[in-house]
Amino acid sequence: MSSSDPVWRRLLTEVFREWFISETIWIDTADGELALSAVSKSTEPQRWARAITEDRYLVTQVNFGADPPDGELPWPSSSSSMPSIVAMMLEALDVRHGQSVLEIGTGTGWNAALLSRRAGDAGRVVTVEVDPTLAERARGALDRAGYSPTVVTGDGAKGFPDGAPYDRIIATASFREVLPAAWLEQLRPGGRLVGPWDNDWLGGMLVLDKDEDGNATGRFRDQLAFMRLRDQRAAYYGWEPEESEIERAALTETGCRGSDGDNIFNPELGRFAIGALVPDCYLHIDFNTPADYHHVVDLDDGFARSFARMYWDVNTPTHYQVRQLGPRKLWDEVEAAYDWWHDNDEPGMERFGLEIRDGKQWLWLDHPDHVVRVVTG
Repeated sequence: MSSSDPVWRRLLTEVFREWFISETIWIDTADGELALSAVSKSTEPQRWARAITEDRYLVTQVNFGADPPDGELPWPSSSSSMPSIVAMMLEALDVRHGQSVLEIGTGTGWNAALLSRRAGDAGRVVTVEVDPTLAERARGALDRAGYSPTVVTGDGAKGFPDGAPYDRIIATASFREVLPAAWLEQLRPGGRLVGPWDNDWLGGMLVLDKDEDGNATGRFRDQLAFMRLRDQRAAYYGWEPEESEIERAALTETGCRGSDGDNIFNPELGRFAIGALVPDCYLHIDFNTPADYHHVVDLDDGFARSFARMYWDVNTPTHYQVRQLGPRKLWDEVEAAYDWWHDNDEPGMERFGLEIRDGKQWLWLDHPDHVVRVVTG
């Protein structure tokens, strides 16, 4: 939970996370499977307390508050972020005493409490939560802890215009490629916005500053994985053809082999750049299937009804093989993006940024004039 800012270091030790965490939380299972284990404060108080003090994210709601259907595993619908991530984003936001702050995604209310302490009595914090149950729970926790930000139940993508303009805006729900226009409109000229930008490959923390003309530019820093704004979550789940249809598709040789797969899919290497260049392409990797060092990569665009399955054998010297269906040849697009990554000195996330000007948003490399892809406008 460390921060290089001494004020944040102090506040993170004074505003206790446990004040805002629900009676039941869900944590990852120890065996590494994609499954959640419920931990109750009343029945497992020591395990509950240990989880809260660790630098880990905690799932605080599953299935939008409903019970999972019989035989199905719960899936996360709200969480409390890792304290180290909270500290990193708050430090990047650079809130000053007396400023007005808008938070998108109240969650437990812990972040809103921290912001309230930093802005002080002379400042103002508004936090927006789409889920009425979570909003009410956060109001109660904040009141009991002695903090009084304005908690609004509503669609975070719309911000809260009644309180605008804001000196700072922070999003704790990720947005898919395009920054909601309302956020920029409600940010004061000279203000800063911090939030998790993502696509279907990899997400990163965007730190965006707005100029006096109403335009904005910023760079990406550090990988982040946050739950998306709720009206965008359907985009996580792609369309897939029947297995029999995949098997009937021609099996062809790719131009990649050996370490190419790691270069393409490793988040520290080409994954951010390649994902940015291949829009509307959901990525899923089944590692070690059907054997160790044999991976299956699925790409799909549900809107275009296009799909690719690439067989990634790490140890073989031969080229990988792929099956492609639909009008988009998704693997061909990935290979073209991989070539671009090589040709541009293999950039990592930190060399990319987002520019917003005259209603248009585009990704850039190294400088706003080096346009990588226009994402809107």
